Amino acid sequence: MSINYFFRLLGGLAIFLYGMNEMSDGLELVAGDKLRIVIEKMTSNFFESILVGALVTAVIQSSSATTVMVVGFVNANMMTIYQAVGIIMGANIGTTITGQLVALNVSEIAPIIAFIGFIMAQFSKKKKRRYFGKAILGLGFLFMGMEFMSSAMEPLRSSPTFVDLMIKFRNPILGVIVGSCVTAILQSSSASLGILQAIANQGIIQLSSSMYIILGFNIGTCITSVLSSIGSSKNAQRTALVHVLFNIIGTVIFIVLSMFLPIGEIILKYSRDYPAAQIANFHTVFNIATTVILIPFAKKLADLSFTLISGVDKEQEEKSLVYINKSMVKDAPAAFTDVRAEINRMLDFVRENYDESIEIFKNYDEDKYDSIFKREEVINYLNKEITRFIIDSLELPMNANTSSNFASYLRISRDLERIGDHIKNIAEVAKLRDDQRLTFTDTSLEELSELHSTLEKMFDTVRGDLGIDNRKSFMRESNEKVQKEISKFRNNHMVRMREKVCDPESGLLYEKTLTAIERISSYVSNAAKLAV
Repeated sequence: MSINYFFRLLGGLAIFLYGMNEMSDGLELVAGDKLRIVIEKMTSNFFESILVGALVTAVIQSSSATTVMVVGFVNANMMTIYQAVGIIMGANIGTTITGQLVALNVSEIAPIIAFIGFIMAQFSKKKKRRYFGKAILGLGFLFMGMEFMSSAMEPLRSSPTFVDLMIKFRNPILGVIVGSCVTAILQSSSASLGILQAIANQGIIQLSSSMYIILGFNIGTCITSVLSSIGSSKNAQRTALVHVLFNIIGTVIFIVLSMFLPIGEIILKYSRDYPAAQIANFHTVFNIATTVILIPFAKKLADLSFTLISGVDKEQEEKSLVYINKSMVKDAPAAFTDVRAEINRMLDFVRENYDESIEIFKNYDEDKYDSIFKREEVINYLNKEITRFIIDSLELPMNANTSSNFASYLRISRDLERIGDHIKNIAEVAKLRDDQRLTFTDTSLEELSELHSTLEKMFDTVRGDLGIDNRKSFMRESNEKVQKEISKFRNNHMVRMREKVCDPESGLLYEKTLTAIERISSYVSNAAKLAV
């Protein structure tokens, strides 16, 4: 094999991988946030989860992307491990679509497909058409890359050394190890499968040897989800482990079955006389059969992950990002999911500070006062880091809706940080009141309790189950109620001051508290209206 053929092989591989990435990115941009919403919402039923996993992966052409997204959802407590198992199983089925596309053998019209995609991507006025054109362009490049690789490997047919090496892959252990290593490096079982199909099309490797390499591909593709779980919660790590266990168990089952059943011969009997199609069919049969076999043991699979990764995550109020992992490059929807989870965590800190500030206002406690200020440092840190991450994420490819969501959460982060500042003001009033031994009238305390009751409901609604329109309506009415009551209470306060019922120093602190609550109400209302 001359060096020219080797360069042709590398060029074909580059075109193939580029085409696959373009197709995946284009389809994901067409789907937009709908994929994230589908995964997040349609997982109440186990079989529904499998279907969702298969369909989403078929659209974005990457089981790794789906599983990374699922790991993120579990890490963000938006999904349980038991729900994740079904999606992972479905993702393994959905990823077989790429192999079936490659097996269509339409390399002769690949340049036409790429040209059509280019015209759509460059000249269409509508964004969705441009994104769809990007996907078609990628499909054309995928087929052309496949043809380049196949022709580059043609001389290997006459190389006894290479042919003997391919025959050795009939050894199950060796085939699985090689397949796992190749996919772990490429981080895409679809790409690995395409390369194998190109080799097979030249008659260099038979299905009997390819089967075990394919089994290894399914294990190697787990590396992406494993990497994404590093530094995440234990449940996220367990989710990645489930992905690994599912493919390892499936591989073991097929290796054992192949000792008693002529699996390769059965695939050849019902497949076209085209090596790439035979490999694609085995890949599809393996993933569907493994899912069917392991469905009854899905819960046991999740339970096993708890046994292998034991312990419980400790809640720590330290300056660190729990859900956002800046070292992992993610697509826009996955990055937005992490941002939303981190914002919800920030909201929890804000809510806890608010409740404690009201508590110490009534009954001062030095430890709670200190904890409020420590938590305020965490809130400020989260605002800064979330803002940076959102700005960096805006460079990722995304549709207008995703971009708008990022902008909304940038404002929410800012609003929560400002709420934290006003809560700090209430805590400072509480301390000053205690230091100076100042008292408040029963009426003023009752007024503050009334405002606090409304604010609690508003905080609850930010993350409640109300629809967007109902939430906006509730927040608007509640904020208006707070503003009217504060205006009324200020007037009542002035009457008490005139009648000397209230101490002037206490009166100043009461006014500061009303102002802080007024600002908090407005910012909570804004945050709830922007949340999606």
